Amino acid sequence: MAKPPSIEELFAQIEESVAALEGGELPLEESLTRFEAGLKAMKQARGLLDRYAARLEELRGEGEPAADAL
Repeated sequence: MAKPPSIEELFAQIEESVAALEGGELPLEESLTRFEAGLKAMKQARGLLDRYAARLEELRGEGEPAADAL
């Protein structure tokens, strides 16, 4: 089973898709393929960011109160 991409790899995929689409030189079918790949990477990145945020909240609850909570 392949290792899931890291957040950095996902961001690189998104940037690559955006750059290719902004170039305006791709045929329609390739543009759609790049757009779909970018959306997929964005959804995966969002899922990772949500998990990271949940973990940070969990860690904040386990330790000292955050500075903004004082």
